[in-house]
Amino acid sequence: YPDANALVATSTVMLDGFAAMRPLLRGNQRFLINFTEEFLEAGLPAILPPEICVVEILETVNPTPAVIHGLINLKQQGYMLALDDYAGQPNLTPFLRMVDLIKIDVLAVKPLMLKRLAEGLLKHLPARLLAEKVEEQRMAALCRALGFSLFQGFFFSKAEFAPGAAIQNSQVSVTRMLTRSADPDMDLNGIKEMISSDIYLTYRLLKYINSVFFGLSMRVYTVDHAVALLGLQKIKQWLTATSMAGLNSSPMSQELAFMAAFRAKFLQILADNHPSAAQNKKRSSRLFLTGLFSILESLLQVPLKEILKSLPMDEQVSQVLTEGKGPLAPWYDLMLAYDKGNWNAIRANASKLSISDESLSKASAEAAGWSKMIFASL
Repeated sequence: YPDANALVATSTVMLDGFAAMRPLLRGNQRFLINFTEEFLEAGLPAILPPEICVVEILETVNPTPAVIHGLINLKQQGYMLALDDYAGQPNLTPFLRMVDLIKIDVLAVKPLMLKRLAEGLLKHLPARLLAEKVEEQRMAALCRALGFSLFQGFFFSKAEFAPGAAIQNSQVSVTRMLTRSADPDMDLNGIKEMISSDIYLTYRLLKYINSVFFGLSMRVYTVDHAVALLGLQKIKQWLTATSMAGLNSSPMSQELAFMAAFRAKFLQILADNHPSAAQNKKRSSRLFLTGLFSILESLLQVPLKEILKSLPMDEQVSQVLTEGKGPLAPWYDLMLAYDKGNWNAIRANASKLSISDESLSKASAEAAGWSKMIFASL
């Protein structure tokens, strides 16, 4: 077993990380958390809640009697088990009938081997197959055909353009509304006019303000009353998220819309709390738009340059989204690195901007909580 100090230190780090990331979970989503052989033997996973945490067995773990015993105990406590990076290794066979998920790295396994694994031994096991590091729609389609039902990777956030793809009229109006709602000069009267002229938005707003989330003792019947209760900042945030979610109603598109909202709020919070915020008052709203529109290409499946033809876009925002350059580029690069969990790039970009690890964690937790709250109402 690891010594007691190592267990305490690891437990503390794990619980702190879990608390910071928990706001990101929505619905029936779960965390998959890696554990080494020593920590499985010591029963360390039991400090985490089984209803949302999946115990992931690293491919370096040996199926010793102590490990098997520890896994049986975890299963009895209600934990799901996952086997990481399986590629047909004989020494991992004892785990196959114990686990609920079998993860296969599709970048490390050639398509022919992937097919052999999925259509061979794994086909007759009760465990679900999870494809990780899926970067392209073609690979996602292959994995689905082979019986995979779960996926990790960035394939869903990469746009695939059909020949002659163009933004639809209905989408133009929504994207223009997104731009206007994020405009720092837009006042309450402008917001009320936008919402009142759209029956869909009026219905959504009244449903939102009268939901159990607010617990009001009276019912709200007018847009004017709802806007007055929420205030300028909250109504603009609600309008932004509602507009983004209205671009496409498919489950994948809703996940992309959530990601866009998170990116926007994450960048805005970092900018608002930066020491130089007072000297650059427009940067916060520009970064909010940058995060929001960074995923628009994938949502609409239309090239960004085509989308921008229909939108009045701030020059700095347009430059960073189309070229990855300009004053906003370091913030944009930090956002992308954080999205992918590229810690070397995160530290390098955060250092350039004089942003601490603590600031990143706080911004992430706050942005996740905000996005989750907004989308729950939709």
